Amino acid sequence: MIIRRIGLALALAALACFTAGAAAARGALVMDQDVCLLKVGPDVMYFSGYSPTTPANRFCEDVPTLGDTVFTFDFAQEEMREMKTEFRISRDTGDEATREALQANTIAYAAPKSYPTGTVTLQHNFTEAGDFVGIVTVDGAAGEHWEARFPFSVAPALPRRMPYYLIAAACILAFVVFVLNSRSKRA
Repeated sequence: MIIRRIGLALALAALACFTAGAAAARGALVMDQDVCLLKVGPDVMYFSGYSPTTPANRFCEDVPTLGDTVFTFDFAQEEMREMKTEFRISRDTGDEATREALQANTIAYAAPKSYPTGTVTLQHNFTEAGDFVGIVTVDGAAGEHWEARFPFSVAPALPRRMPYYLIAAACILAFVVFVLNSRSKRA
């Protein structure tokens, strides 16, 4: 009976390790039930990124490979269609850069304008791996000014969830060793 309880506890710990990375937020970007949302002020945008050569393979966080990448934002609220929205991709310098430093590190930019269809799209060809930050700025006629930042990596050497997978593998290995050890003591 005690072995079953310990086994159940280890299995739950392994499950928690596997799912912990999926619930984590990256800046203003969050995953919610297989939908990627970007929180901008009080509103949200639906986000997806993909390569034009494999549009079915969408991503929410890191860009898996070098090459052409399309970033798409769809407004969830109608009010945002009338506001001016800009999107930029900048090299991640590790701090909140000044406007001048931000512009100097910008590698792709969609100038501020209103999007009556509710969709903002920007395509960029990434030629080198590294850490970047996406910045969406929304300005409204009533003086609203909202900014959302989300860090991401291009062609990361290791997936960000790798530590969770390693912890889960260690939990499973510990469980197997425990079960085998308890069986050998009985025999």
